Amino acid sequence: MGVERSGQLAVHGNQRRLTMAMRSLCIAAALGFAACAASGPGSEDPYASLTEIDVALAAMLLQRTLDYAPDGTTRRWTNDESGHSGAITPMRSYIADTGQYCRDYREDITVGGRIQNFHYSACREEDRWGL
Repeated sequence: MGVERSGQLAVHGNQRRLTMAMRSLCIAAALGFAACAASGPGSEDPYASLTEIDVALAAMLLQRTLDYAPDGTTRRWTNDESGHSGAITPMRSYIADTGQYCRDYREDITVGGRIQNFHYSACREEDRWGL
């Protein structure tokens, strides 16, 4: 999908296309992210202006970043086709009362030169992070 270099995920030109499996992941991720983003009072849906490819890049980077990046480390994605970009920074790792490994993180999304910042928590559920 993208090329990762120095913690940055990117899509270059029309060379990269989503497969049907990626489209399904993308749609599922968009629905999950939108529900998460809309959960707070007065919060915006940060994914409403993103393309399917943007959402897929964000979803892949989120899973990878929460799996491997130490707290305070920022990882970025960018889509040259849409001009959109984002960053994910794990802020705090902890064990919840349920015994799950959880992480608080900040997500920055840039659309049309406007940067939006959001704060979320995710807990490890089997083979992925649940938001």
